[in-house]
Amino acid sequence: MNPIYLRLFDGYAADILQKAAPFDSKSVDQLADSLSLSGDARLCLQDAFLARYLQWSTDAFTLGLHLGLSLVHDNVRRGGPQQV
Repeated sequence: MNPIYLRLFDGYAADILQKAAPFDSKSVDQLADSLSLSGDARLCLQDAFLARYLQWSTDAFTLGLHLGLSLVHDNVRRGGPQQV
């Protein structure tokens, strides 16, 4: 991933994401309990879910940022938003 996007995500989006859609560790614990996992297997499951959550969050932020910048650049190049 682009280090600039990662810095922007860490600096701006991570706090907003924690408030809007925090990682649900209780659901992962319930899943681990239903699978009768304990010890290392439980930690591996929790780490895998958290890693996917962080990767998805960062990817979604990056795509949104890229789309937003593309739209702003397109509007600047055309002289502003189009009137319908």
